Amino acid sequence: MSERARILGLIAVIQAVGLAVVLLLPGSPISLGLALLGAVASVVLAARCGRAEGAALDTLRAEMTALRKERDRLSLLADVVKESSERYREYSEAAADWFWESDADQRFTFFSSSFETVMNITSDDLLGKRSWDIVSERMEIDSDQWQAHIADLTAQRPFRDFKYWLEDGAGRARWIKVNGLPRFDEDGVFIGYRGTGSDITAAVENAHRMHMLNRAVEQSPVSIVITDLNADIQYVNSAFLRVTGYSMDEVIGHNPRFLKSDLTPPAVFEAMWAALTVGDKWEGELVNRRKTGELYWEMASIQPISNIEGNVTNYLAIKSDITEQKSAAAKLAELVEELRRSNEELEQFAYVASHDLRQPLRMISAYLGLLERKLSASFDQDARDFFGFAVDGARRLDRMIVDLLEYSRIGRITTPMAPVPLGEAVSNALRYLEVAIAESKAQVLVPDILPTISGDGGELVRLFQNLIGNALKYMPEGRRPRIEVFCRDGDGEWVVGVKDNGIGIAADDLKRVFGIFQRLVAREQYEGTGIGLAVCRKIAEHHGGRIWVESECGLGSTFLIAFPKV
Repeated sequence: MSERARILGLIAVIQAVGLAVVLLLPGSPISLGLALLGAVASVVLAARCGRAEGAALDTLRAEMTALRKERDRLSLLADVVKESSERYREYSEAAADWFWESDADQRFTFFSSSFETVMNITSDDLLGKRSWDIVSERMEIDSDQWQAHIADLTAQRPFRDFKYWLEDGAGRARWIKVNGLPRFDEDGVFIGYRGTGSDITAAVENAHRMHMLNRAVEQSPVSIVITDLNADIQYVNSAFLRVTGYSMDEVIGHNPRFLKSDLTPPAVFEAMWAALTVGDKWEGELVNRRKTGELYWEMASIQPISNIEGNVTNYLAIKSDITEQKSAAAKLAELVEELRRSNEELEQFAYVASHDLRQPLRMISAYLGLLERKLSASFDQDARDFFGFAVDGARRLDRMIVDLLEYSRIGRITTPMAPVPLGEAVSNALRYLEVAIAESKAQVLVPDILPTISGDGGELVRLFQNLIGNALKYMPEGRRPRIEVFCRDGDGEWVVGVKDNGIGIAADDLKRVFGIFQRLVAREQYEGTGIGLAVCRKIAEHHGGRIWVESECGLGSTFLIAFPKV
């Protein structure tokens, strides 16, 4: 019983005794005294009771204060625990795509909800199965790795970064990585594993692509160099080492100036740095020196490399060794020059020989004519035939010499190139062929407007005279010639054509039709020296153009000449 209860009980007893005395001895001094004494005692006891109750209230207040402080402390701890739990969950989710648990038999008992989101597989399909039960059968597995993993599970050891193939809901094989820690109950009995899993397919594919790119760079036949902004080498591939003869240790961290031969003009380097400084790519040719001292030529392409923030951090150089090409080009240039000199000498020889041959040939023809007039009366038929053969041979030889002279003059004796209306050149050619056109009753169609090109008027007249003359000559017997001159725009060039309905040209002969002394038909059928089309080709080339033919036997030919536009 508390002190307060005892005091209240004592006051009640005193008051009850006083009341009884007053009732038994009404008006007695003794009863009055006892009543007064009881009242005083009650007051005293009541005061003492109040003091006891106050002390109890103070104690209660102190206990309440202590409880509130403990509540606040526990609340703060709860907040800390909650924050730590959320942080751990966020860290775990960032480090892994899902969580899993297994039992003591290595059968899955739990997958977090994120597993289905990532893999598009209902976790219920995998519960009760082991990891080797669900591995993709379409992908090759590493038996050694699986044996090592099963050994870890059997020994109840933690494992990290074990990888295997798992098919997702769409049937696509996904490369996943799992980590696991063994679990034990309060008695230390093994009850399974708890761990995390991640889909690393994209990372593996990216790594594979990077590996392929690295292999491509390493196996590239061209030199690849990466430098920092100070031009100090940070990377070279094996082709660079092979071309220069240096080792990796000799070049990394060094400026490529150790390759300089002092044969590359300074202006080349000035242009290169001017382009790179403003972020542009530079391409050009460099003459460098190998470790052995041997010179080599490179065609280089150098460009800045920027980081994701757009700031230039490196320079990338891709360089091809063109030493063999330069050597071949130099040899080709020598051959071309030698061929040019040879052609000039041949043309000079042909010109001189042809010019000098005509005089004795004229004498031969003249004396043959005199002999024929003096002796013809005594000739029998054989003598007349023999004399006819000799005269005809001299005449054909003279025609050949004239054509050869004309061929040798093209490009050698010429007036400066000037604007030439092709319509005038065609008209002049037709005037020279008026008799042949009239005799064959040919129909010649020429457009009203033909373009103007830069050229030699005399040569262009000869070009069209040869082409139209051949169209008149090489015509089947009994067929009326129909010749059409036309022109079309060929994007940067004018393509002029001469089309006929003559005998045509066999497909096998199209490639050699423009060769000198190339006769495609028998002399008994059609006269000619085989030089006319060679002259046309030389004229076209002298004007910076080209000539070709399209033909079909028996139906005619179309000769096409492309001239550069003025």
